[in-house]
Amino acid sequence: MKRLQPFLTLLLVVIFAALLITGCGGGASTSSQSSAQGNNGTSVATNSEAAADLNSPAQSVLSQVYSSVVNITVTTAVGTGVGSGVVYTSDGLILTNDHVVTLDGQVNAGQSIVVAFTDGRKVSATIVGEDSVRDVAAIKVKLTGLHPVTFGSSANVKLAEWAIVIGSPLNFQNSVTLGIVSGINRTLDLGGGQSLTGLLQVDAAISPGNSGGGCFDAEGNFIGMPELQASAQSGAENLGFAIPSDVVKQVAHTLTGK
Repeated sequence: MKRLQPFLTLLLVVIFAALLITGCGGGASTSSQSSAQGNNGTSVATNSEAAADLNSPAQSVLSQVYSSVVNITVTTAVGTGVGSGVVYTSDGLILTNDHVVTLDGQVNAGQSIVVAFTDGRKVSATIVGEDSVRDVAAIKVKLTGLHPVTFGSSANVKLAEWAIVIGSPLNFQNSVTLGIVSGINRTLDLGGGQSLTGLLQVDAAISPGNSGGGCFDAEGNFIGMPELQASAQSGAENLGFAIPSDVVKQVAHTLTGK
């Protein structure tokens, strides 16, 4: 019996260790599964998924429309102006604000228009048509294979949804600002008996040079064309306006037939 005691003791130690290891492994597996499926068995976000949800919607939107928003430089005898535009068709039609390419609706004699793309190309453009009342113009470059924006219907835009503005404020090409739709169907008095109606109001920053660019929803759909932001002298902050995409599309079709 005395000879068996060391063997029995060793056997008990081995069994105890095996049970301990099995218990720890099982516990870890159960804990991991609970973490992935939740206490009630429903699917829950992992840490990486939760972190992804915190990313700005502007990141994915920019990746979609980066090459569809352009910089526009207009040079006349009296100086140079800068604005933005969006690609309308793959064969070179670009939309912008009329006030970017004309002065009070009039084309300056001898002016030149140059469109700069994100890939570094700079191409001369000509005016196809312009609507000074609704402040939309169409210009054309001799390029093909461009990436048009995807139009969303501004009639479906909801108050407080995301608004991502992309353009060239102060000639800083493809700058991105993020905000929300602050108001719908706004009227803006431009003076001289002229006004713009049905505008989207956004709190994303719109600065000189943003005019004619794009205002996009969280899915990357073009929902408006940035028009202007209320001046600091007025005491207003984060008060910008965009021409609704439905109006832009209607005018573009009239001007271009497309």
